[in-house]
Amino acid sequence: MKKKRIALLLLVLKSFVFSFNAYSQDCENALDFNFKASAAGRGINWEQFPSFSLPFKIIYGGPAQYANAALLFERGITHFSNPISFQNLPINKRAYIQYNVASATPSQPIQTDRSPWSNDFTVLEKWWREQINNLKISTGSTNTANLDIFITDIERQWKSDFEILQIRNLASTPANIKSLSDKDFILAYKKDIQVFYARAINFYINNTKIDPQNTAISSYTDSPILNTFINLQGRNWSDWQKDPAAINFITYDFEKKSVGGDFYKALNFLTPSSYFYYDYPHPFAGEYLSYLLFQVEANRAWSTKDQILFLWQRFSFNADVVGKPIRSWMAEASTIFPFFAGAKGLWIWEDPQSVKDTENLSNYEYYMLGLYRLSKFKSMFEGDYERVEAISARDYNENKQAIWRGIVKDGEILIAAHNPWAKDASEEKEITVSYKNWNKKIVLKGYETHLCKYKLENISALDFYDLVIYPNPNDGQLNFKVQALSSQKISLRIFEISGKLLKEYLDYPISKGFSNHIIDVSDLKNNPEIIVELGTSTQRLSKKVILK
Repeated sequence: MKKKRIALLLLVLKSFVFSFNAYSQDCENALDFNFKASAAGRGINWEQFPSFSLPFKIIYGGPAQYANAALLFERGITHFSNPISFQNLPINKRAYIQYNVASATPSQPIQTDRSPWSNDFTVLEKWWREQINNLKISTGSTNTANLDIFITDIERQWKSDFEILQIRNLASTPANIKSLSDKDFILAYKKDIQVFYARAINFYINNTKIDPQNTAISSYTDSPILNTFINLQGRNWSDWQKDPAAINFITYDFEKKSVGGDFYKALNFLTPSSYFYYDYPHPFAGEYLSYLLFQVEANRAWSTKDQILFLWQRFSFNADVVGKPIRSWMAEASTIFPFFAGAKGLWIWEDPQSVKDTENLSNYEYYMLGLYRLSKFKSMFEGDYERVEAISARDYNENKQAIWRGIVKDGEILIAAHNPWAKDASEEKEITVSYKNWNKKIVLKGYETHLCKYKLENISALDFYDLVIYPNPNDGQLNFKVQALSSQKISLRIFEISGKLLKEYLDYPISKGFSNHIIDVSDLKNNPEIIVELGTSTQRLSKKVILK
């Protein structure tokens, strides 16, 4: 009777197993085990995953009660960020966030007002030394804080000019600063808050005796491009890459008008962060992936420093969803796509005070599912490879199309594709992925993340390729993106659908690699359809555009 009950139980459990074959993959690389997401109150089932590794840093900062270091280090995780276990970990597995940098007692203006002025550094440095001593104890050292990754968490800046001006009349603001014009007051704040940040992080580096040559050092999440969601479309992609006004003033060199400054110099890698603001079916929910990719791509445009992207498995900010776990497909896609954008690691973070044993923590399993799938192609990210980004993340955020990215190496292309705008899990979306003169149509089902590798065959050395025009239909501002093998001058012509030439730009300059361009065609709106053609003496690319 006991054997019958066990057999029946196994049959019931088998019926709940999620088979990866439910994903409409068009490649030979199927998942080689049955994945099953745990139910609420069942913790995190790490054991279901086979052993694997990745050429990236993957930091586990999730709930400590479900962490098994030996097990996770065999499953893609490279670092732990829980200081309670540091003494039992090799130094090269330790990652640490120094929280509450500004929270000295008695409280200083940097804490209460986010003000760089009138702070008592005797009080602050006493607090910093106490924190450093506790850190040394947790690492089992009386001299040096033995860590592989060290991050300060300062987060005491006002971000907008309007917010900065609100502190003008505080008691902690010196009279000579109060008397400045608005413009000079804002500039003084930006310079002096950067000085505070630099002083704080350098105090920690110097007094923990951390060696920047052997320890990765950063600050959450003070990147050249600040975490942004609401105003992501406020600049075009070219301005995000080139306009100094886009730079976070904490990491700004006011003399050179570019990325720099003493605080930025103290960082040897960057930690942009991706939050999740809206749950499905909210009309903005599908923006999560373009926003995530933007954080990496925009900072890559300004800095050559490696990036480790912070991820949290919960929604933030909006009262109706804050603290709620994100959707499973969001978790899975969020661990695959950052590496296609150039990230060198992920910090999977969780507020330890917010985790309850009764919660559904299966998104950690979806995080690992994404990492495991990626591990099948890890050689594509080793050595020299080429990223394929036909459309910027910023422009995906505006055009709301299915997103794809590629990695090219040794005659093969690895494609990641996802439709965050699917109406439901059954909707099918056909998209075309391309590289030079190679292209392939793939079908995305629902919210799946398509991850497949293809052979590149019959690739020719075109002068330029990958002409993308958006939006289409167009209201008069023609955005187009083109990829070229070299900087060159081409012809740009616009025709009626009948073939009549409407506009012509001879010797139109395009840059090597991907470049973005904008042309005003509002004067052509009496033509419902136009043909845009780019050409050289040996090559032509054209696309039809509908004007509205």
